[in-house]
Amino acid sequence: MDLVRSFATPGHEPIACVELHTVGMPTRIIVKGYPEISGTLAEQKAEALEQHDAIRQRILSEPRGHFDMFGAILRPHTELTKSHKAHMGVLYIHPDGYSNMCGHATIALGRFLVDTHDLEVFPQRDQLKYDPTTGTSLVVLHTPGGLVEVTVPTNSDGSRSDPTRPITFEAVPAFALTTDYTLPIKPENRWPELGRRDSINVSFAYCSAFSCQVSIQELGFPHDGLQSRPMLEALRFATSQVRRTINSNEEYRSLLKVPGKPGLDRCIFGVMVVDKAWGTAHEGTRGGETGLYFFGKGHIDRSPTGSMAAARAAVAFAKGELSIGDSWTYHSLVSNSTSTSPGLVATILRLVTSNGVSYEDHEPSARPVIVQIKGYASYTGFHTFVYEEHDHLPRKGFLLSRLE
Repeated sequence: MDLVRSFATPGHEPIACVELHTVGMPTRIIVKGYPEISGTLAEQKAEALEQHDAIRQRILSEPRGHFDMFGAILRPHTELTKSHKAHMGVLYIHPDGYSNMCGHATIALGRFLVDTHDLEVFPQRDQLKYDPTTGTSLVVLHTPGGLVEVTVPTNSDGSRSDPTRPITFEAVPAFALTTDYTLPIKPENRWPELGRRDSINVSFAYCSAFSCQVSIQELGFPHDGLQSRPMLEALRFATSQVRRTINSNEEYRSLLKVPGKPGLDRCIFGVMVVDKAWGTAHEGTRGGETGLYFFGKGHIDRSPTGSMAAARAAVAFAKGELSIGDSWTYHSLVSNSTSTSPGLVATILRLVTSNGVSYEDHEPSARPVIVQIKGYASYTGFHTFVYEEHDHLPRKGFLLSRLE
């Protein structure tokens, strides 16, 4: 379109994006217009943060996005794509920064990378392996959290994805760090629904990020509290207080440690509020439950969250609620709002026996597990975003809740 080209000015190239959602959670994939960056994926992530972060903010923030937006920047040239260990690199982005991994976006990326045949966007598209026996193609992503294999159902020749069948991927190792931990709540970190109690029962896990899992009843809300939309803001505040309690205390942060990963930032990234009594079990699973994930600075995931589904399965395994080979259905508010959405299904595939660390002295329940996540992604649009020189709003956009 000639009008789009008229907005192409130095430093403000139009940004082309492909849009998908996974159980209602968007993934805005930047496919063209992002500045050239090079080096290892870690170096590219650092350069993106230091020199081009305004693009992340502009693409995800208002008026082009919203407070709970999510996206991905394709990085076709990384050390692992060059060595042919991966087909594509990716940087996951959200309104507060960059994530090491994202399950719902991984499902969306897998589908898009099978569907596109634009070699400028995806130079290794022709290297994807099609399995005629299963009717699937394998996409290997180089993420900041590690290599992730995504299996995408396709048509009869592998040229397009099949949206009627679910996409699967093996999450990075999931660790149950502490289960059923009594977390004291200081007076300054309380919330109204806590009542007279001064502690709650929580579990900590790690699957590319540290998370806290807590039942809605433990937070002081009624058992059907997730079904009450007016309680969302109260839950946002309560979970922010839980994060503040943990992240401001060295004793609690000392529990956030992963064998073989000494350099991790020991802070809770998100809090998953769980209602185990609500949620239909998908066919072939042992049961179902519903969760609401608050991540970063209070963002709400519309999906059950792929990485959190793996982390929740790891905690369930550590507590003896699930075994190797078991599957469980994880729902969100969105998937529970329609009878046609199956949510996400997590299957515990195996114990991690070696990840650069020996786990032989650990009890089996304390070892990390590999969890397969299964779900669907659907296209919602194709956008070209521009910045007009005389726009009175900031180049990086804005978020209504953070206006000064």
